[in-house]
Parts: sequence; structure tokens; C-alpha cells
Amino acid sequence: MRVFARLILLVLLSCCFVPGRSTLRARAVPTLSEWEPGLEGDAVSRSARSQRLLRPGAGFYARSVTVTLPDRVRYTLDGSTPTKASLLSEGEITIRKTTVLRYAAFNADGKRTSPVAGATYFIGEPRSRLLTLSIGIDPWRLFDPANGWFKPGYGADPGHWKQPGANWWTSREHPAHLDLIEPEGANNERSVFSGTTGFRMFGGMSRLHPQKSFSISARKKYGEKRIRHQLFGKNGADSFKFLVARNAGSDWNRSYIRDVLLTGLLQDESWDLERQAGRPVQVYINGEYWGIYHLREKINARFLSDRHPEVDKDKLDLIEHEHTVKQGSIGEYQKLRSFVESKDLSNPENYRRLGRMMDIDNYQRLQIAQTYFDNRDAGGNIRYWKPKTAGSRWRWILYDVDQGFGLHQEEGYLRNTLEFYTEANGPAWPNPPWSTLFQRKLLANTEYRRYFVNRTLDYLHTDFAPVTVAAAIERRVAALEHDMPRQLKRWKGKEKNWRIHLDRIRAFGENRPAHLREHLREYFGAGGDRMVTIVATPGGYIEVNKNIRVDEERYKGTYFQNFPLHLRTVAHNGFRLSEANSQVVKRSAGPEGYALDLNAERSYHFEAAFEPYDHPLIDQVIFNEVCPRSKASGDWVELYNRTEETVDLTGWRLTDHHHETRLPSARIDPGDYLVVCRDIARFRETYPFAHNVIEGLPFGIDKKREKLALYSSQGAYVNAIAFEVEEPDTAYVQALVLPGLDNTDVRHWALQSGEGTPCAANPEYLETAVISRQGYWLRIGVGVGVLLLVGLVRGMRGE
Repeated sequence: MRVFARLILLVLLSCCFVPGRSTLRARAVPTLSEWEPGLEGDAVSRSARSQRLLRPGAGFYARSVTVTLPDRVRYTLDGSTPTKASLLSEGEITIRKTTVLRYAAFNADGKRTSPVAGATYFIGEPRSRLLTLSIGIDPWRLFDPANGWFKPGYGADPGHWKQPGANWWTSREHPAHLDLIEPEGANNERSVFSGTTGFRMFGGMSRLHPQKSFSISARKKYGEKRIRHQLFGKNGADSFKFLVARNAGSDWNRSYIRDVLLTGLLQDESWDLERQAGRPVQVYINGEYWGIYHLREKINARFLSDRHPEVDKDKLDLIEHEHTVKQGSIGEYQKLRSFVESKDLSNPENYRRLGRMMDIDNYQRLQIAQTYFDNRDAGGNIRYWKPKTAGSRWRWILYDVDQGFGLHQEEGYLRNTLEFYTEANGPAWPNPPWSTLFQRKLLANTEYRRYFVNRTLDYLHTDFAPVTVAAAIERRVAALEHDMPRQLKRWKGKEKNWRIHLDRIRAFGENRPAHLREHLREYFGAGGDRMVTIVATPGGYIEVNKNIRVDEERYKGTYFQNFPLHLRTVAHNGFRLSEANSQVVKRSAGPEGYALDLNAERSYHFEAAFEPYDHPLIDQVIFNEVCPRSKASGDWVELYNRTEETVDLTGWRLTDHHHETRLPSARIDPGDYLVVCRDIARFRETYPFAHNVIEGLPFGIDKKREKLALYSSQGAYVNAIAFEVEEPDTAYVQALVLPGLDNTDVRHWALQSGEGTPCAANPEYLETAVISRQGYWLRIGVGVGVLLLVGLVRGMRGE
């Protein structure tokens, strides 16, 4: 009987067991004492480990500073590389003036046993509002009279203006210490990089200036393979292998801002041109102030592959000037040039064939920018590239534009640059015949000519509008104003000359649009002016000339009588063009858009109104589970069909904050699931029993903050979710608690550890069902147990 009683007790206990809800703890954020500045978790190189041993680190100090070094290391204070004969550390040294400290460990045999590390200590230096770039390098490498790269050396030809044979024409690289320190406020700076990099001379004729340009290379053999910091703002890249410190090129000792200003004017999304980001910096070399430079990205294969992840940096052709091969080969470009030389591009078929060989729109936008800038060096100083893959096309890079905006002429805005870029028999420099060939031949084509004129006018109303350019100029001037007196003193420049060139730039920005408009009218016989007003309501935009977008703002522009505008209305996902619009607008809604003829002498008004657009199955096909983090399966989303009919999702649109993709052939049966994954091989290996899976997620899901939406093939809204979580340190999913709940309410979602349950009920739903079923059996079990216990007691009493 006792055994029987124990059995009953075990049954009762098992019925009372309820599985605990999984808890997922986010990664703890280390305190300052636990996390050393500048290091990323465990990914610390030997170079970085050596770097952090200095206390305090690189930075600005009001007075002398005592630095703690590792014991028994050899160090230098002049930027040179430590050797076994360098000073021996006994723990602390005092730095009394701006100094680059470098050190390394050596064994008894004099062999270096650690990477070279170091830091720059700025003692009593004037405050700057610029990023500080400090170089520590063997002094002989730059300043030795015979071999120093900043010196002409003994092989230079002093009788030739280019000084051929001078040391600065070298292409070799030398290791150098680099510190990058961000200005964080009036009395606070932040070191964002400190380590060894490669140092090279950089530039063309600008190497003749006493303040010389140079480039920086991050390589594994020196330490860090990348400089990891958002050097060019929150929208710029956060990792760099190559950088250039540019001395302003032809604009040196003039305005210092032309190149970075002009490339920075191209702000509209329609500018499909590779171009360098840039910002001003103050440079020190071996502790000596070296002046203002502009930090720029370096144009090479890595620059291109960083911007185009689908491009293999080792499989592309990169050419500069007429036929200088920087990487790859020139054979494909020679075929392109031969085609342009030999074919009549006014023929539509030849023009289409050319469009398969080169990106015509990309080239045209380069020509528009150079024509507006009046860049007098663009004829020869150009770069162009093409991946070595089937179907790829040649593209051009906007580069080195500092000879624009009136560099050599006070009223440069008057120049007719159209004639300059279409000169068939120009001199060897600056506009030889080969450099104007493409533009001359392309302008024979009616379509190219129309878009060249209209897009130029587009930009004269937007990025090149006088008020826009004036604001950009003043931002650049303001960035340098505080530091310019020190720069001018360092290189014996005159503030008056600097101010003259700034005023010349301002005048160019103010006056260029009016004169360029007249050049266009005269060159192309464009006819009279026509005022055009374009308006788009929220929910879509109007595309003008397959170029700029008018989105929720009234746009006014003056165009030419003889050049029709190309207009196209585009509704955002979840909206459609309102039925109330005119026939003109409706005709513009097709894939080809609408040509608006401007022949009549009047003003033109074009308006498009958009309205919300919901699908009949709104919130019936829903997001049910999302996996933003799984090393095993990769990212995936699960959709659930609440309806009683099979739904065809072929061509439906799946979006996040920045991306959109169309689903391939896909269906969901009633009450069933569909998983859209990023890597179907990995997914199948992790979930071999998932039954309805497609590969159609080309973008990753943000692990901390994301918004996902589903639209029909026509853009009708179906469902959307958003979440924001503290990122866990293990695999997890976001799952809808119950399939009937409103999935747009964040309270109805649960964060679950593990790999999730794709193509099946969610963990929370399963757990709820189990608990419910256990409650049912618990009630039965308790009842049965009570009856048995009553019977047992009665039996023991002999009843």
C-alpha cells in the first residue's frame, strides 16, 4: 500500500510540472575598468596588445606628461624605428614637447620580438577643430639630402620644371607609425587609431610643392589590416585599407578647398558616379606641425570593390589618362574606343550596342559635372574601370577636379566649357582629341543629347543652384578658418591670396548657372525658356528625366522649348496613383513614363496625387517568426497564412529599412507556413524537415532594430512588423506568441533563445498549449488521487 501511495504522489508531482519559460540575457556591457579603450573584444592583434601597454596613450596634453612603458623595451623619440641600439626603457619617461614615441622588445641576440608600437604626445599644441593625423617615420626616409623622399636628391634634373629623377617620384612604401585623433570638444580628444601602416608618396605634379601629399596603407604585415573608424561621417564607410592625405593639388596655396568642395556638391541620389569622400585634417610628421591636408579615400581596386561588394578586386581593369593601366589590362577598353571611333552613334542600334559596353548614364553625369565645374584638367586626368565579368560595362570615376571653379581665371564662370570638351583638335594638354572623343561622338545621338541638356538643367536647379553651392562653400571655409593662419604661416602663404580665391569660388557658384544655361542654348539651339512646376503628394514621387526625384515638395525649374521633359510617376509601396489625376499623369505611370512637350509658349504644371493601397488579404498573410541571428542557418523569416485559401506570393515584395526584394515562385496553403531564407543550403542542413522553404532573402536582418514589410506584386500593403531589442549573444528568434494575435503589436512577440521552429507552431504557442493540456490532466490527476487516497485511508481503518 505504501508503494501505491508513493506512485500516486509521483503522478501528482509530474502533473504539477510546468516547463519554465526560456530566459535570454543580453551581453553585459563591460565597465571602463573591464574594457580597454580602442580594443574590440577578443579580436586584438599583437600590435594592438603592444599598443595598449602605453599609459597614458596618444593625445593632447597641456604640459609635460610622464609615460609608462613596458620594462626593458627599446624606444625612440624622433619617429625612427627602434633598434637594439635604441634607448632602454626602465619603466617611465617624461615627454616635454610634441613627440612620436615608438618602442619594441628585443632579445639578448638583438632580434626584435614584438611589433613596433607607439603613440604621439602633443604637448602644449594649439587647439584645432580638425581631425589630427600624426606620422612617425624614420627621419632619413623623408629628409636625407641624398635619398629622402621629401628631397630632390642628387639625381633630379633642376633644368626641367618637372625635375625628373627627383626622389619624390618614387613608388616605394615605408613603414610608419600613424595616430588619428578626433576633436571631441573644447578640451577633449579621442584617439581612433594608433599603429603601424605603410607610407608612400602620392600625386602628380603636386609632388613639386614643398608640402607633399602622401598615402597610408593598412596591411597585415604592419599590424592592423584595416583602419576601422567612420572617418567621413555616419553615412560613410567605417573601414579603410588605403587613405590619401592630399595637399590640395593644383589648389595648393590658393583656396585649399576646390577638390573636396566640388566632389562634395554631388549630393542627389541620381549621381551614379564613384567619388572620394573627404575631410580636412591637420598633419604632424615626427612631432612637427606639417599643415592642413584633406584626407581622401584612395582610388584603386579596393576602393571599387568596397563600393561594389559583388566585384572581385583582383578581377577588374582600372585605367587612367589615355591608356595607363593601373590594374588588369587595356584590351577591352581598346575595343570600346575602337567602336566609338568607327561607329555612327546617331544610329539607335549602334547607340544600344554601345550601352552594352559602357554605362552611358554614368559617363554622361561625369561630363555634366566637369562641364559645370569648368575643370580644365579633366581632359587628361580621368580614371575608368570595368569588372572582368560577363555583361559588365565600363564606368568613369570623378577624380581630381581642383582646376575648376576659376583656378586660373578670375571670371572662370564665363568660359564655354561645352566647346572645350568637344574640341576635335585640341593640344596635347589639357584637351587632346582622344579625351573629347566620347563626348563628341555621343552628342550626335538625339537621346543622349536630350538627356545631357535636361539633366544639366536639373542639377542647375538642385545641387548646382547658387544658394546650395553658396552654403556648401561656407561650410568648407568655416571648417578651415580657425586653422588657416597656422597653415599659411607654416608654408609662407598669404591670407590675402587665400581670401581672393575664396571670393573667386563664391563668384563662380553664384554666376555659373546663368552662363552655362546660355552656352547650352547656343550650342544646341535649345529655344526659349519654359517654366515647369512639378508637385507630388506623400506616397510617391515624380522622376524627372530619369534623373532627379520630386518627392513631397514643389519643384520649379526653367527648361528649354526644344527639349521635351521625361516624366514618370512612381508610387511607394503601400500607395498607388490616385484616380483623380489627369490623363497626362496616368500616361506617365507606365514603365516608360511620359514625354512632356514644351513647344507652347506658356508655363507648365504637372501634379501627381497618391493614396493608400491595401491588399484584400491585409494582415491575413503575416510575419510569424523572424531569425536575425543564427550561425547555423543564417537569417530567415517565416510567413503564415491565416486564410482558408491557397495564396500565390510569386513576385510579392519583401522589404526592410534599406532593401527590397521580390519573392520567386512561392505559395502558402491555408493555415500553413512559408520560410524565406538567405542561404538555403545552410537552412536545410539545420532544419531538414522544414517543408515549404525558398531562397529569396538577399539582405540580412538587423539584429537590434528592424522593420520588415510585405507587399503584393503591385505594391499593395499586406503586413508589417518592427522590433527593437538589446542584442543577445546567442542565436535567437522573434516569434509571435499566438497565431491569432495582432502581429503588428510588439507586445504580442517574444524573444526566444535557440534556433526557432520554422514551418511549425512557434515556441510560445507550443508552450501555451502544453501548459493548457497539463492543466487538464492535472485536474483529472488530482481528482483520481483524492479518490485513491480516500480509499487507502478507509482501507487502513478497516472500513
